Formats: sequence, structure tokens, C-alpha cells
Amino acid sequence: MQKQIPLAYRAWVNQAEQGHGDAPGIPVRGILIGAVLALLLNGLDAYATTLIRGSYLTLNFSTPAALFFFFFIVPASGLVYGLRRCLALTQAELITIYVMLVVACCIPGMGFTQFIIPCLVGSTYYATPENNWDFLYNQYIPTWMIPRDENAARYFFEGLPEGAAIPWGAWALPLTYWYGFFLALSAAMICTMVILRKQWVEREKLAYPLVQVPMEMIKREPGRAIGRAFFANKAMWLGFAFAFVLLSVNGLHAYFPEVPKITRTAALPLFRDSVGLDLWFSPPWIGFFFFVNLDISASIWVFYILTTMQRGVFNVLGLQSTERMDLYSREPYLAHQGMGAMIVFVLIGLWVSRGHLRAVWRKAWHGDPAVEDADEIMSYRQATFGLLASLGLVGLGLWMAGLPPLGVAMFIFGAMVLFLGLTRVVAEGGIPAMRPPIMTSTFVISGAGASSLGASGLVALGFSYGWHSEIRSFVMSSVANGLKMSEVIKGGKRRLFWAVIIAIVVSLIGSSYVTMALAYQYGGINLNGLFFGWGAATYGPKDMAPRIAAALTGPRLDAWLFMGIGGGVMASLMWVRHHVLWWPLNPLGYAISANWKTGHIFASALIAWLLKLVILKYGGPRLYRSLRPFFLGLILGEVVAAGAWLVADYITGHVGSFLTQI
Repeated sequence: MQKQIPLAYRAWVNQAEQGHGDAPGIPVRGILIGAVLALLLNGLDAYATTLIRGSYLTLNFSTPAALFFFFFIVPASGLVYGLRRCLALTQAELITIYVMLVVACCIPGMGFTQFIIPCLVGSTYYATPENNWDFLYNQYIPTWMIPRDENAARYFFEGLPEGAAIPWGAWALPLTYWYGFFLALSAAMICTMVILRKQWVEREKLAYPLVQVPMEMIKREPGRAIGRAFFANKAMWLGFAFAFVLLSVNGLHAYFPEVPKITRTAALPLFRDSVGLDLWFSPPWIGFFFFVNLDISASIWVFYILTTMQRGVFNVLGLQSTERMDLYSREPYLAHQGMGAMIVFVLIGLWVSRGHLRAVWRKAWHGDPAVEDADEIMSYRQATFGLLASLGLVGLGLWMAGLPPLGVAMFIFGAMVLFLGLTRVVAEGGIPAMRPPIMTSTFVISGAGASSLGASGLVALGFSYGWHSEIRSFVMSSVANGLKMSEVIKGGKRRLFWAVIIAIVVSLIGSSYVTMALAYQYGGINLNGLFFGWGAATYGPKDMAPRIAAALTGPRLDAWLFMGIGGGVMASLMWVRHHVLWWPLNPLGYAISANWKTGHIFASALIAWLLKLVILKYGGPRLYRSLRPFFLGLILGEVVAAGAWLVADYITGHVGSFLTQI
């Protein structure tokens, strides 16, 4: 009788030859590794931005710190694959790890911890008889909301005396409130993305350009380790080398001034030098925009130039507002115009999704068996009622801080509009760096009037600088990208929800501990001024104290007028987009046009649009596909270079080498 390999064993061998196929679901090992890496990322990032003051790798939606970690994780897993195949990380584990890392990038820096912690003690430490903050600002702060120990603030900024310990007890109650508030806000963001995932991913088929690099890195070929095809691609390494060397020249200049510095920015003055076009050359941003549809990349630079021309005309004609704005917004009229555009952009998007939203509600309320939610990270019932409960807790927290009910309602509406609008911009337009056209606090003050909020309400809004100021990276956008990546995971994905929660919790612990330890060891006044000096520590009182000192005014009619103008233009653009087939521009570009951060990215969008247009016209899809790895390399090259120079700064003790914000 002829001997044969048993069928079950043969099937196992075949599966192993194809790359030890993933078991269904989210393996616990991936969550554990992701938790450790999220903790490490936050501790290292807090150290880097606070003490080293180098490049910020968690600042923007592009989450370069996650890519930097992933650049080493994937090849390391491939090495293990070659030694002991069964121990290598599976595709599902790698996706879980990456999702946890991108979520972890939202916690340190300007995301939350390194802004909120100095914010809690800055107004008391920096109060002087000259600025009168104790009378104008500090007296309205609830006693439980900030540390009240007389030495907690002083030692935080000046350093502990020898032998003294960090006064954790003074921080316990304030941090419990603020971290509970942040967890409720994060839960609302997660639930929102669960509800909208199917609409955006399966129905509208948004591109999600920011996940192109990690998805290419974890592609699997039969009989080969995950990532081998990506790291063996010569075109990728060519783009990688170009971006790596370009940034490294400036890295060398920081150490050796005799090495010439490569200037990557220029300005084109317009309208009697009253406005200008900032031309930033950024290889990774060009790489991201290369994967964006041509109509979107065109709309970014076209609408920004048109809005800049509007700004110039206003300056020449002297059409200016006297309204006091927040410390991030610039021209009041254009800021309100941008907010109006964002509101309509989000509301029409939700209207387009109404069929899906009705199905979600039927599943949540009636348990409709025809609506499938087994492939989500939580059921629609959990997501729907979790969203309502989370927003209720956020509203309760704002009210406890001193914001009246009208202000609470307006703030939650404005904040969710900005979170949803920017997340949509990231998912569809691949925007690597962006901020809102206006802070929600200014939207509330202009819309409702300072007189309806009172001094306590204005102080509560002042603390929003600690968690809702630039919002250039937040949980909702990272979860949106993570849910797109989770498509390829087989089986149930419910553990991914807990993976995200774990990533947030360990990130809060890691970044908070390092931030506090460094501040009390070295003294915050000797560290990064963005966090401990002119920035987060004092933004709230610098904005709100003058408002309280002045007569509290009512709603601004000019603000409502320009919000109406921006909303009307956006509604017209979206109508044209859906009814005129030849229309070449996407309304997305107008949603971010009244924004100074768009001035940093529009030149990269223009270059990527032109390159892609020429490539598709003269080389067709075949040339486009062959050049994709080169543009992926542009992204990865600068990310790795920025991370490598941070490591060099740590080893050498060099500080202040800010090379890039990817």
C-alpha cells in the first residue's frame, strides 16, 4: 500500500507554505504587543517633545511615529518567520498593533496630555498683579478641577527640591475628572466611526490614502514572509533614499552648521504684500497626495488660492472685523466662513448617509435581523447608545466645569462637526496635516455671545485649549483609518474595540507619567515652551481673561453672516458635484480652504496632482502602478529619517533639532 501524508496534515503544510494563514478574529498576542508598544511610544514621544524638542512625530493625522515603529516591526516579524514560522506575527496581529499605535499617537503632545497637564496649573503659576488673572480667571475655576496644593504648581514649573516627591495626591482628583472626560469623548468618537464605517468604506468607497503605506507593508504573498515584497522593491528604496537624504542634510546642519541647510519653503507675496502663498516642499506630503483622486488634490490647491485671493481683496479694501478671536484662528470673517462650510459639509454628508443611518437605528432599537453588524468592532446597538451616553457624559463634564446649558449644546455640536468634518477630509482626501478653521470655543462665543456664557462659562472654554485647540490628531480620525485596515481581518473583530481602549489607557499612563516626571525633575520653565511656557500653560487665560475684563457682548451678527456665506457656497458646490457630471472640483477642498494650515500643504497637493496627471496621461495605469512604491518610499523615508535623528539627539544630548512636521 502506498503511504501518503494525511489530508489534514497536508492542508496544514499548504497553509504554512502560503504564509501560515491567520486564524479568525483578533489574537490576544497582538493586543498585548500593541499595548506595550503604545506605552513605549507615548513615553518616548513625551520625552522627545518635552526635553529633546526635536521633530514632532505624533502631531498630525499622518501619525509618523506609528509608521516609524511599524518600519521595524514588520521586518522583525519577517526575520522570525525565517527562523520559526509559527512564531511570526500574523496579518491580523500586525493590523491590530498598527491600529493601537495610530490611536496612541493621539494622546501625547498637542493631542491631550502634554497640553491638559500644564493647562491645569499654568493660570495660577503665571498669575501676576499685572495680568490680574487671579481675579479675572482663577477665581471662577471650580476648586476640584485643578491641583490646589500651594507647591504643586510651583514645583511643576521650577522643579522639586532635593529629596521631595511628586505631589501625586494634589493631582488625583483633577486628573480623574479630565481623564474620565477624555475617555467619554474618545468613546463617542469610536462609536461614531463604528456607525459610519460601512457607509464610508463599502458604500462611498473612500480612498483612505493615509493607510496605503502600512497596508502595502503587510501584503502577503504565498510562501513568503509578510512585507518581503514591499521591502524588496527597488522603486520604494529609491523614493526612501531621496526623502531620507534630503532631511538628513538638515539633520547634519543642526550638528555641524558648516553643512549647508536645504530650505524647503518659499513665499509668494500677493496683493501689495498683504497676503502670500506659502510654498512648502514636503516629499511625504507629496507621497500622500499621490494616492488621492485628482479632483480632490486639484480642489485643495484651487480653492486655497481662491480663498487667498479673497483674503487679499479684503485686506486691500480694508474689510476687516474687530472681533477678538482665539489664539489659533486668524481673519475672523474667513474663519467663520470656513466653519459655515464645515457645518454644511458634515450635515449634507449625514443626509447622504440617511439610508444607512436609518438601518443602524433599526438594528439598534428594533434588532432588525436584515441589518448585519457582525463585522463591526461593536454592535450597532452598543455604538448607538454608547454614543448617546458618551455625549451625555461630555455635556455633564462641560456643565460641571461652568459652561451653561446653551453653551454645552453649542459646544458639543460644533466639536462633533469639526471632528466629523476633519475625519472625513482625512479619510477621503488623505490630508496628512490640518486643523479646524476656528476653535469651537470661538464658535460658541460668537454664536451665543459672551454675555450668555458668563465669566464661569468663558473660563470653562479656556480649559478647552487643553483638549480641543488645534486638534491636528484625535481618536476619531485614527479609528477611521484603523477600521479601514481591519477589513482584511477574517472573523469577528469585537476585540479590536478593547484593543483601542487599552491603547488609549496605557497611552494616558505613559505620556502623563513622563510629562509629570520631567516637569518636576527639570522644571517646566526649562522645557518646551509650547507646553510649559507661552503655549498650553497660558493659552486659556491669555484668551479669556481679556474677554472677561471687557464688557460681555452678545452674539456677533457678522459671524453668523459669514457662516451663512460659507455654508451657502458649500451647499452650492455639493449640489453641483452631484448634478453636473463634468464638474472637476470636489467640495472637500473648499471645506479646508479658509485655513492657514492648508497653506502649508497646498503646494504638495499641487505637485502631486501635476505628477499624477502627467503619469496617467502619458503612461497610463501601468506606469502609475509601477511608480506607487516610489511615492510610498517618499513617505517612509522622511518618517524614518526624522525618527533616526531623534534617536541620535537622545544619544548625543543634542536639543532643538526640529527638522520636520510630517
